[in-house]
Amino acid sequence: MYEVLSLQALLNMWVLGMKRFELSEIIVGENLVLGLKRFVISLGQYMIRAVSLFSILLLCACVSFDKTNIQPGQRVVGLGFSFTVPTQKSWFAVEYGTSHRIKLSQLNDQDSYSILVSLNRGPRKGMYQSAEAHLKAVQRHKRGKIRSAGLIRLHHHEWVDARYGELCVRYVSSDEDWRGRNSKGPAMVDTVGLICEHPEIENVLLSIEISKRFEVNATASGLDSYADVLFSSVAYNNIN
Repeated sequence: MYEVLSLQALLNMWVLGMKRFELSEIIVGENLVLGLKRFVISLGQYMIRAVSLFSILLLCACVSFDKTNIQPGQRVVGLGFSFTVPTQKSWFAVEYGTSHRIKLSQLNDQDSYSILVSLNRGPRKGMYQSAEAHLKAVQRHKRGKIRSAGLIRLHHHEWVDARYGELCVRYVSSDEDWRGRNSKGPAMVDTVGLICEHPEIENVLLSIEISKRFEVNATASGLDSYADVLFSSVAYNNIN
């Protein structure tokens, strides 16, 4: 009886051992499969990031341009906005790609142009609820702004211009500029600007202006037509 029980016990132990071995194989196999799945997922995520980064770099390369020779009608891409340059001559970038501002210039024999575009934070308590409230804020800012010595304001005017957006405010100004003059008398500076709510970024304003510096005896600037072309070309996009 003892020997029979021992043989039976050995048989039972052998069967139990085989079951445990099979179970361990299953567990190891499942862990291996799970590990392979995790590896494949991680590799896939890495490849997606790599492809995304490559796509971004490729896109940046595609939209890059010669900053010293920006042609009329060429689109300039900034942080959350883009626009095309007016006039019949090329421009060059004074500020580009380093902040929320873009500044372009065009130098000619008798005059020079500049374009300044920037993103600015809106009011502390949230965006203006009406165009009239925005207009009053712009007027307060213009009146309180300290101008450089040698720059004399001759004329300025601000008004709501809903053609470009519900809260848009347009402004014009004319100044005498005596700064750094080698010629007799001042230079004249005309400016046309537009300030609008950015439709894609919460509580942010886009300011865009074009100005012309010219001699007193130069021909009329005709800046409004260039400004209309510039303002109409503005496109907005989110930066998130």
